[in-house]
Amino acid sequence: MQNLSDTERKILSLLQENARQSLTEIAQKIGTSRTNVKTKIDRLYDAGIIKRFTVDLEDTDVRNTGTLKSFFHVHLTEPACETLFDHVKKWEEVKGCWTVSSPTTDMIVMVEAISQEALESARFRISKLPYVDSMHTTFVLREWQHKL
Repeated sequence: MQNLSDTERKILSLLQENARQSLTEIAQKIGTSRTNVKTKIDRLYDAGIIKRFTVDLEDTDVRNTGTLKSFFHVHLTEPACETLFDHVKKWEEVKGCWTVSSPTTDMIVMVEAISQEALESARFRISKLPYVDSMHTTFVLREWQHKL
């Protein structure tokens, strides 16, 4: 993240815990004014630090959600993570991408799909992209917690 003030970090932390808190509640918890909280949140949003306001639904396991999550560990033939990301960033099933430092993995792509076939299709499409040398898949069995 960019250079954030202590106040901005506190606001982000409180919003991650419960985004339904009122501006007044947040202001009271961190010892500042409601107006200051509103200004900081607007700035964080305009700067792209807060990307969207969402609802976090319970996701205990596949039986309850009807979705499957996987992490595709992709090894590239050359440093081309940005190129790979440009290909997959608009795919509906792609929920996250990370460049990592690992001897066997250059990028991790998180995919969420409604069926095994849809996961397999996404995996196949990624495997055919330029610079993809190899990949392996890790399936999520249960998500215990997800925080930013």
